[in-house]
Amino acid sequence: MADPIDATWLPGDAYDALRAADFQRFCEAAATDLAAPVPTCPEWDVTGLCDHLARVYQGRGYVIEHGEFLDGDAFRVRDHDADPLAWVRQWSDTLDRSLLQRSDDAPTLTFVPEATTVHFWRRRMALETLVHRTDAEIAVGAVSVMDDVLSADGIDELLWFFSHPDNDDAEQTDGIAKTSTVELTDGARSWFVSLADGTSSWSRSPGSADVTVRGSAPTLLLALSGRDLEGIGPARFGVALPVLEGDVAAYRRLLDRMGSF
Repeated sequence: MADPIDATWLPGDAYDALRAADFQRFCEAAATDLAAPVPTCPEWDVTGLCDHLARVYQGRGYVIEHGEFLDGDAFRVRDHDADPLAWVRQWSDTLDRSLLQRSDDAPTLTFVPEATTVHFWRRRMALETLVHRTDAEIAVGAVSVMDDVLSADGIDELLWFFSHPDNDDAEQTDGIAKTSTVELTDGARSWFVSLADGTSSWSRSPGSADVTVRGSAPTLLLALSGRDLEGIGPARFGVALPVLEGDVAAYRRLLDRMGSF
């Protein structure tokens, strides 16, 4: 019998605590300079990042409360002269209330068919906040350490979403006939990702790989999340670049494919 999808997940209250700490860091960074451009999200300044995170919290709080997704034109939008920080804090509080009223195993709707409990949203929102906290901090030049265990959990989640069979085949098609296998490892944990033209899969089980990518869990999560470590400079993220051993093109293929899904 297969393990349940949440077999390796942290308890929900651990996710809530991690999200609360990262949200506080997000707000501290945002308060420094709301007009600062966000290098990791070139279309936004910090105000835009606040609006984005507020929209995410608003939508996820709604689906937890109502069991259906909020229509795109039904989202409330911040008034132009309203404080972006107050706005994102408002929706963070709303999300908190929705989660506090429910146990991990409370039923809910998600965008992944096999994920049907509130535990999914606790994990998803902790990871959303972790990455965008880092985006806000890099915008103002003071990045704090990313939690190692949560970062590894984020790698699991990204690879789960990336290789999900419900993904659009076009997003998995790159015209390369060869199957490539990439090992990602932080020394304590490894992820083996196989890429073929039109499909992908991943496993924690050891195997042979075309390329091994070694780095901390935060480094690997940032890279897989599309953060340009090389272009922006890894020191600005407080991490080191991953070390590649083997076929560099196989790793680039993975990054290209993840960037398109």
